[in-house]
Amino acid sequence: MKTTGKISMVNGNMVSVLFDGAVAQNEVGYAIVGAGDAQRRLMCEVVRIRGRKADMQVFEDTTGLAIGDTVEFTGNLLSAELGPGLLGQVYDGLQNPLPRLAEQCGFFLQSGTYLDPLPRDRKWAFTPSAKVGDKVFAGDTLGTVPEGIFKHRVMVPFALPGAWTVKEIAPEGNYKVTDKVAVIADAAGNARDVTMIQRWPVKVPLSCYI
Repeated sequence: MKTTGKISMVNGNMVSVLFDGAVAQNEVGYAIVGAGDAQRRLMCEVVRIRGRKADMQVFEDTTGLAIGDTVEFTGNLLSAELGPGLLGQVYDGLQNPLPRLAEQCGFFLQSGTYLDPLPRDRKWAFTPSAKVGDKVFAGDTLGTVPEGIFKHRVMVPFALPGAWTVKEIAPEGNYKVTDKVAVIADAAGNARDVTMIQRWPVKVPLSCYI
């Protein structure tokens, strides 16, 4: 169950949120403004946690935000989406593709509008390089996808620890970035679907200190 909270203070692009649940440093949340068709979800990031209060930076204009408004925490860090379709794009700071954003919003960009960084409707030529039964580790290549003069590597997600076994691998063919191209499983039999998309955190919390 995702954590939610209520805004207790708004100061420029900073808000303080009283929450009940688990919240992590640099976690992404959405401050909800309005209701119904007029509802907007403003992306924000946890910059400090003090007890049950989180201070969050909102990445957009906070006009309309008020004390008592709801914030939904995602459980995810701010991440960049990597994969086929990335090359040649022009993005804003939240990885919205600007040409498609302009097509949707016109000359005046609407706050709370977020688009998929990679095109979901285009298909890409996938060539497998791993086989069923192979032992793989984080960063190992499962297949490749050409884009122009470059070749993307579809890899075992970097956040997965230990050894994994390839249970399924898609045959050579054309697939969307959201299609399953491989299934891997750990020693306990827990399976994980792999697509062409990798999500890379912009910030990674320190795990040790000197």
